[in-house]
Amino acid sequence: MIKYINADHLQDLMEAKKTCILNIVAAWCTDCTEQAKNVHSFAHSFTEKGISVFQINVQDEKNLFISPLHQQLTCLFGGHGFPRTILIKQGKIVDADNIEVISKKQLAQLADKFKKQLNLD
Repeated sequence: MIKYINADHLQDLMEAKKTCILNIVAAWCTDCTEQAKNVHSFAHSFTEKGISVFQINVQDEKNLFISPLHQQLTCLFGGHGFPRTILIKQGKIVDADNIEVISKKQLAQLADKFKKQLNLD
C-alpha cells in the first residue's frame, strides 16, 4: 500500500532516519498517471516486508511547485524528472536516479534492485 504524504511529513521522515521508498510525482505528468496503474504491486512487494512506500505530489501545474518546501525536497532528491522513485535507507538517499520507471516490468526490475540494496532477498 502506498501512503500519500505531504512535504512536512517527508521532511520528518528524513530527519527520523527512516528506511523507505519515495515516489515523487506531479499531477500534470502523463508518465505519472501511467505509472499509477502499475505502482501498487511494486509497493506491495515492499510493504509486505515492512518497508513503507510513500508518494508525494510536488506540482499541480507544470513548473509550479506546490510550495518552496516541495521545490527544496525535489532538488534534494535529484531535481526534475517525474515520476522519480527513490530508495532511502536510514534517512540517507541511497538510489535516486530512477526516473520514468513506469511499466510493470520496469517496476519489477526496480523492486529487485532495491531489494538487493536492502538485503531483502
